[in-house]
This record gives sequence, C-alpha cells and structure tokens, in this order.
Amino acid sequence: MVLLNSCWSPCIWTDDLRSGCTAIAYYTGAMSIVSMTFIIFNMTGGDSTQLYNPLFEADVRLSMQVIGGLLIVYFLQMIGSSVLLVYGMHRLVRGLMVPWMASFALAILFQLVFGLWLLGGYYIYLDTVFYTLVIWSWMGYNIYLWLVVFSEFREIEKLQSPNIELLWP
Repeated sequence: MVLLNSCWSPCIWTDDLRSGCTAIAYYTGAMSIVSMTFIIFNMTGGDSTQLYNPLFEADVRLSMQVIGGLLIVYFLQMIGSSVLLVYGMHRLVRGLMVPWMASFALAILFQLVFGLWLLGGYYIYLDTVFYTLVIWSWMGYNIYLWLVVFSEFREIEKLQSPNIELLWP
C-alpha cells in the first residue's frame, strides 16, 4: 500500500514520488555537508555553547573529537546512501533504497531523543522548550520525507510484483 502519491512540503514541491525522492536525496546530501562543516568548526575550537548544539557539553579535547569523528563518518555514509537512493530508484532496485531509509530513521530517532534530553535536562529555561519545539518540527518534516521515500519503495515493490492469472482451475 502506497502511503503518499506526491511530495508536497515547504521546501520540495513535486507531483510524483520519483522526482520528490531525488530532491530528498539532494536535501540529505546538502544537510550532511552543512552538518559536517559545523561539526568540524566545533572540533577545531569553534563556539559550541548553544543549548541546541548536539555537541553541547562535550569536552573539546576528548569527547568532542570522538563523537565529532563518528558524526562525520555517519554524514559521509548518509551522502553515500543518498547516491544509492537515487541510483536504486532509477534502476528499480529496492535494496539500494534501504540504507538511506535506515540511516535517516536513525537521524529521526536522534532528533527525538535529543529533544527529550533537552527538555529533561534544561526544562527550567524557556529557551529550551522553544529549541525542542523547533527540533521536533524539523523531525516531523524529516518523518514526512521518510514517508515519501517509503511510498516510492512500496510503489517499486508494487511494480515488481508478478501478476499471476490462473487460466485453468
């Protein structure tokens, strides 16, 4: 069952799922590059004192270097899975779409847990509630994008399913 038939979001407007998934892959690649740039800035001594920063409260000498390195590897993997998403979608190979869906689901889960951590740890600051709402709004947008890709996955599955007719009972 296909959940969505088009991709209509604030940043991506398409009538079909295929071009929407291509735009989502470009969005994922661009956001990965921006995030890697921000993480490298933080790892080299940049300002990481904002509450909404995922590397907030990380030690510049040790934990930020380790976690930042893991995040850079993750975002490089996201760029690679975005390429696989586009290639798999145009070649109708559903298995190449799965790494993007799994990796993006992990990013959505991180946004949920990070928002809960912000609320649980810093609930006395009103700014934290606003930051959490912004993060969760972005998470809702990412859930919608994941559903668009999942719908294209199901559409390809429907195209590849054999139609068997019994001619003689």
